[in-house]
Amino acid sequence: MNTPTFESIAGYEREKAELKRLCEVFKDRERYENMGARMPKGIIFYGDAGTGKTLFAKVLANECGLETFCIDLGDVEDTSAICKLIRETFEAADSCGKQAMVFFDEVDKVLPCYGENYVTDRAKTILSQLLTLIDGMESSSRIIFVGTCNDYENLPTTLIRPGRIDKKIAIGMPSLSSRTAILKMYAERTACTFEMPMKELASLTAGFSCATLETLINECVLCSDKDGFVPRERIRQRFFEIEREDIPRKRSLADDTIRACRNLGSFVVACTFDEGDYTLSVDGDTCCNDFFDSILSDFDSGYCEDEFDDDIDFSQGLGDDDDFDDDFDGDEEDCGKATGSVCDEEKPFARLYGKTDYLRAIAVRLGGMAAEEIVLGELYENIKYDLNVADEILFSMSELGMFGIPRRYSEKRNDVCYPDAWTEQLFALFDRVLEEQYELAKEIVAKNRGVIKKLMPVLAEKGTLSKEEAEPLLKKFGGIRK
Repeated sequence: MNTPTFESIAGYEREKAELKRLCEVFKDRERYENMGARMPKGIIFYGDAGTGKTLFAKVLANECGLETFCIDLGDVEDTSAICKLIRETFEAADSCGKQAMVFFDEVDKVLPCYGENYVTDRAKTILSQLLTLIDGMESSSRIIFVGTCNDYENLPTTLIRPGRIDKKIAIGMPSLSSRTAILKMYAERTACTFEMPMKELASLTAGFSCATLETLINECVLCSDKDGFVPRERIRQRFFEIEREDIPRKRSLADDTIRACRNLGSFVVACTFDEGDYTLSVDGDTCCNDFFDSILSDFDSGYCEDEFDDDIDFSQGLGDDDDFDDDFDGDEEDCGKATGSVCDEEKPFARLYGKTDYLRAIAVRLGGMAAEEIVLGELYENIKYDLNVADEILFSMSELGMFGIPRRYSEKRNDVCYPDAWTEQLFALFDRVLEEQYELAKEIVAKNRGVIKKLMPVLAEKGTLSKEEAEPLLKKFGGIRK
């Protein structure tokens, strides 16, 4: 296997930039130490399984020239044997005479779970051993402790406090742009030709981890013809099998018609705001627009996963009520300005999203709900995911200060009790914004009811339509009215 470098990481531009910054610090540590800086003792890469956390650690070691010593527990079960193995690994790293990394993969599996009422003596003993060894790493030591974990929230607070673990880097599920880059990287490593563009395939794979994307490309290669060609239908078949972890059962035409209706509803709303690239599809829960898919994937990388945090508790607020300015202009100009523009096929566009972008993303997401109500005359249970994503966007806008500082809610203020009246006003604001964006979506969908009805059976039958395939049909059906 090739030595992992920054080029081995596809997508994840923000996380990769932070990793590069850390590497620069470690490679020039003497300069920073002479300025009085203390080198980080520990780093944790955390996130869902299959997102590339171990790869990030390997790239860190290689780029910084760190000799790696792994704490590999394997089948070791005995507590004293585990503690001995951890101790010997630290001692080996300390005596190697070089800059070294002690690497502990999936450290959360053997440590006590934060908040548990009962913690086993085994977990406490292993944690105590690990803390002792990390604390024993002097500031001038050439050792750094690096761990990975899936369940960061339940790591012991005594481990992750500053001075022990100084840097925590989240490696989440890949966004749309990252999925595109990852799929391209794996596809380019093969000798096959894929009929479906990787950007289109990426739009279908929301919620897929990096490992799952690699498996998808591999499955496509295994079903290629003798010339190495992978037709679109075989790619779609492999996608369905992996998405459902089984040989797919044929969906009913009624199900696909509902999916086509809701996705076309989001599509026409999105096209009203943005005329960029798109792929029409009945799969997943896409708004069929690259720009708005990239925004929405930041809040719902799975699209069919209910990620709304039901644990947020606003009921314990104490204190005086804050004054609220109830005037809200839904058409306010962007608070953040674009730092880039739509780039070419090889480089997904990057920009800062503003208030208007987020408001429009809510309207786009609710476009599917509007289409069900207006075109089909009935709302289905799938709308809960749309509303949950809209809530996620609203909370993020509040935390970013886009509704004004007095309306700023932040989960990071864990010890702050928000007054009941304050939260009631915040929720009233959220409800009003949702209603405004839903009415806007319904207005756009109503204008385009005819084209949605005509496209629905075509999309339900074909399953997907590229922009090149859809444009003649849109023209034939009268186009999108804005």
